[in-house]
Amino acid sequence: MDDYKYQDNYGGYAPSDGYYRGNESNPDEDAQSDVTEGHDEDDEIYEGEYQGIPHPDDVKAKQAKMASSRMDSLRGQTDLIAERLEDEEQLAHQYETIMDECGHGRFQWILFFVLGLALMADGVEVFVVSFALPSAEKDMCLSSSKKGMLGMIVYLGMMAGAFILGGLADKLGRKRVLSISLAVNASFASLSSFVQGYGAFLFCRLISGIGIGGALPIVFAYFSEFLSREKRGEHLSWLGIFWMTGGLYASAMAWSIIPHYGWGFSMGTNYHFHSWRVFVIVCALPCTVSMVALKFMPESPRFLLEMGKHDEAWMILKQVHDTNMRAKGTPEKVFTVSNIKTPKQMDEFIEIQSSTGTWYQRWLVRFKTIFKQVWDNALYCVMGPYRMNTLILAVVWFAMALRFTRMYFKHVLFEDTFFDECYFEDVTSTDTYFKNCTIESTIFYNTDLYEHKFINCRFINSTFLEQKEGCHIDLEQDNDFLIYLVSFLGSLSVLPGNIISALLMDRIGRLKMIGGSMLISAVCCFFLFFGNSESAMIGWQCLFCGTSIAAWNALDVITVELYPTNQRATAFGILNGLCKFGAILGNTIFASFVGITKVVPILLAAASLVGGGLIALRLPETREQVLM
Repeated sequence: MDDYKYQDNYGGYAPSDGYYRGNESNPDEDAQSDVTEGHDEDDEIYEGEYQGIPHPDDVKAKQAKMASSRMDSLRGQTDLIAERLEDEEQLAHQYETIMDECGHGRFQWILFFVLGLALMADGVEVFVVSFALPSAEKDMCLSSSKKGMLGMIVYLGMMAGAFILGGLADKLGRKRVLSISLAVNASFASLSSFVQGYGAFLFCRLISGIGIGGALPIVFAYFSEFLSREKRGEHLSWLGIFWMTGGLYASAMAWSIIPHYGWGFSMGTNYHFHSWRVFVIVCALPCTVSMVALKFMPESPRFLLEMGKHDEAWMILKQVHDTNMRAKGTPEKVFTVSNIKTPKQMDEFIEIQSSTGTWYQRWLVRFKTIFKQVWDNALYCVMGPYRMNTLILAVVWFAMALRFTRMYFKHVLFEDTFFDECYFEDVTSTDTYFKNCTIESTIFYNTDLYEHKFINCRFINSTFLEQKEGCHIDLEQDNDFLIYLVSFLGSLSVLPGNIISALLMDRIGRLKMIGGSMLISAVCCFFLFFGNSESAMIGWQCLFCGTSIAAWNALDVITVELYPTNQRATAFGILNGLCKFGAILGNTIFASFVGITKVVPILLAAASLVGGGLIALRLPETREQVLM
């Protein structure tokens, strides 16, 4: 151990003999070493640095830098949003000027009929199942619950389609999504006529409903963006006539085709193609024709400008201008617009390279991106600056839809009901039964209510006189001409209301049209209570349809005008989907009162119309508003 010498590189800490003495102090303890000479205390090395631990001052500096960067980013985002809003306002006013220069003529009328066929397909879809159901139940042996589900599934599909496809139209384009909507409807509506099983038929009608559910929101958003402010209210109301035409078409085709049982064929004992299936295919024709014609129409230039696609939008606007000028006999008139304001783009799709991942991974990324954008857009309509308008419109749309409409119930069961001093005269019924009922002092004159239709019923001083003769089995009464006639008259009755609303929409305003129409409809609905005959009920029903259509048209117009271009179809889809939910709820509630009392359904429908009409007056008037 004595031979061991400790060699210290720091000569100031060891004696000159070379031996280390730990108990001796450094004689120059307070002096600077040769190595640290000229080194300030502030420049001393932080000992934690050898262990990879950052200095606290460095951490604070980095955090301050990141906070400053975030603040700059937020300020930049805020400035970008403010700049975009300013650009959109300038674009809205410039676009109105451009549409005035393009004029209203041949191009708008061609688009009017193409989109009208799509709207007609929406109207047809509501009637198809209700007309085909009486015959379809024989082929598929449907129970009451299955028939109810089949009647409701179309509305469920249309509700889902309005939500989904309306949102997609604001991201992918009006024409593109409308083409998809019509293709889905035409394909699955036609396919439903060939399938034999109940489950397959139900599935096809559901997907068909999803397809056509997106048509209504997109059609009105699409057409409004080709109209100037002076023409918008009137011509959007004229477009509503095609929905009425869909009802007329379905009623006429049902009467012409379904009763002809020979219009079909069979393949063996398992496959039967009867006349109602021919009717289903024929009802898909308007959708198919519209889908083909839409291929020749351009995308909305207003949507393209919103997406920053200036050159494409300019070419389409020039096409609109030149088409109208040629039709007016002034083809030499030049389109003077050279530059159109386009808003700053907040977000863009990032195109994934084909070499990145597999095809389904690329598809999944695109799907998630689009879904998030559609979802954020929908939340903006509901929770953003438009939330109050959306809430009021939702109440009005729901109030208009909350009624007993467009569903026909073949099977009527009076259960645990007391009939006192009633008089049944000239009654022709289908699958009408009385169960556990007490019937006192009641007369049945010239009816088809035979003995087997009364199950465990108690009669007291009741009389049956001159019962109808013939077959006692309910088979063909469903296809009675009266069913189609009532539906035809109900659809035709909205024509005067359509004409009046179109002519007055831009004169009296949207709000007065909604409020007045809903209040008058409530009065007509209330008078249904006093309809004691079939003809009276049909008359009041036609009057109700004729007065309520003005409110529907005004709702379509004001919904289009209250929202900007990048939220227009989304908001319309949300509200229209809510409307379909109201129709389902209304039919479910009112159907439970069938055979019990008509007071509750009538009062509930009238009250909802009055309330909705009054609430609608809180909306802003959009008659003089440019399309944002």
